[in-house]
Parts: sequence; C-alpha cells; structure tokens
Amino acid sequence: SMIDREHAVLTQVNNVVGTLNILYAMRQDFPDCHLVKLGTMGEYGTPNIDIEESYITIEHNGRKDTLPYPKQPG
Repeated sequence: SMIDREHAVLTQVNNVVGTLNILYAMRQDFPDCHLVKLGTMGEYGTPNIDIEESYITIEHNGRKDTLPYPKQPG
C-alpha cells in the first residue's frame, strides 16, 4: 500500500471512502445500528513499553502532559 505515492493515495481513498459509504448506508437503512471498526496496532509501531488504551503521561524537554493514547485525532 505504501510502495509509492500512487499506491498510498489509492489505499487512503479506498479506506476513507469505503468507511464513509458504510456509515451513510447504515444511517439510511439501519439508523439504530452501531459500527465497530477494528484495525491493527501496526500503525503505532512496536514501542518498548506497554501500549496503554486510555491516557499516558509524557515528560519531554522539561514539559509534561497527559494525552489520550495511543492516538489523539485532530
């Protein structure tokens, strides 16, 4: 999927547009349904720490913050 720019863009478009198609179809035909999206942890790499699934406190260069982890959209 990441061989080159063309493959990377195609993969992203397929993933995002496919998900949007499912969401809009669900809203139209199954409005009380929920979507559970599962994925791999591959996008986060393999850190030498446990991958928390809530919040993690990070201290770096004298600054400290608590963030949602493993990902903070936006």
